Amino acid sequence: MAVDLRKKVEEDRGLLKKIELAIPGFRGYRKREDLRIADSLLRAQLADRLKHVGTQLERCRQDLVKRMELEVLEDAARLVNNIQKTENRVRHAEQGYSGISADFRIEVEELNRLYEWDLQLLSDIDKIRAEVAGLERAILGGSRSELPLRLRAVNDVLQDFNMTFDKRIEIIGGIGV
Repeated sequence: MAVDLRKKVEEDRGLLKKIELAIPGFRGYRKREDLRIADSLLRAQLADRLKHVGTQLERCRQDLVKRMELEVLEDAARLVNNIQKTENRVRHAEQGYSGISADFRIEVEELNRLYEWDLQLLSDIDKIRAEVAGLERAILGGSRSELPLRLRAVNDVLQDFNMTFDKRIEIIGGIGV
């Protein structure tokens, strides 16, 4: 279970941030910034977990090379590349920032929903990890016929993760069409 980083960020407010909370008109800004910081920290954790899964997947690819499983090597290499792209997308994703006179303003409620949305992605990463573990077992068990299915399963859960991640800002802000 992940720690709620919103509480941690609130507890670690320094004196200057506490003063900002007392200034009329600045309180909302401070709260939104703290939520963005918490979400940014959460996304860094998500990206780190994806990186770890990517390392497992790279080991699988290397095992496939050692076993001369040439028919599936290209698919495995593509998966390694895709998980690295996904990790970078998550690490550098939109923080829900909106300027003073933005066309679309993201308030505290939407930022809290964005955080909750990103928190749910932890379980999606567990699904990716489980499929990679299944691939690893198939490789180590010498189940050649199972390899394409396992690679496809990893690809499917990774695509699902990316589609869910793509929709986060649209759905949170109610701007999806």
